[in-house]
Amino acid sequence: MFILFGCTVLLIFLFAFIQGLTEFLPISSQGHLITFNFVFNLNYLSGISILEANVLAHAGSLFAILFYYHSTTKNILFSIKNILRPDIEKHASLLIFLIFSTIPVILAGYFFGKYFDYDNSKMLLIIGFSSIIFGLLLFAIDKFCLLVKNFDNMNLKSSIVIGAFQCLALVPGVSRSGAVLTVMRAAGFNRDFSVFYSNMLSIPVLFGAITYLLSSNSYAFFLDNITNIYAISIFFLSFFFSIIFIHFLVVWVSRSSLLIFVVYRILFGLVLLGLVNYF
Repeated sequence: MFILFGCTVLLIFLFAFIQGLTEFLPISSQGHLITFNFVFNLNYLSGISILEANVLAHAGSLFAILFYYHSTTKNILFSIKNILRPDIEKHASLLIFLIFSTIPVILAGYFFGKYFDYDNSKMLLIIGFSSIIFGLLLFAIDKFCLLVKNFDNMNLKSSIVIGAFQCLALVPGVSRSGAVLTVMRAAGFNRDFSVFYSNMLSIPVLFGAITYLLSSNSYAFFLDNITNIYAISIFFLSFFFSIIFIHFLVVWVSRSSLLIFVVYRILFGLVLLGLVNYF
């Protein structure tokens, strides 16, 4: 019994750690969570379905990003009254850009999400190749493109292009943040602003993902899990690890390039391709 309890706690810890580590870093949270489920072949974590665990982990990440950028999100909310006058309110402009960057992924998810079979036997192969290919693309663009643009250079066209490129994250292994950082660096935006904008974009995306996962069972879901210690643990561990790695990413790009994430993506992709050949 003690061993079983220990294994459950370890798996919950690992699941939340993976979510917190990979949600905001440009290394694909979806790809890692699919790999986690493949390796451990789990349908439940101590009475919590993998779907419910995903909802809780994503909710933890959502609250983490809201907490980390609480000042910015508060100012965005207060700027809604000036949304028709973005010329006099910087945060109203940011809100408009975020809306236009979010619309493409909402449409893509609604119309094309149903065609992605994430239980496909070749999914690890797809994740492996996506991780490597888009990692190399991120490396080339980050190394050779300019670092001259910031928020003052944003416009509606840029926000729409960023949103369109974000849709590539529907393919496991691409990484939503990786796609956003790639297209923004290609456009010449500096790393600090690119990471900031990518992180802010995660708010509507995470909210949408949670809403989609919950579908029509939200009321029953919260009643069933509000007192479940394992469910609570997943949420708070995901929140804790997300805070750590959001801060790590923000500090890292202020001092260095994105090379470390490229190296990780390539190694992760090679490991997955090796697993595919092994199994």
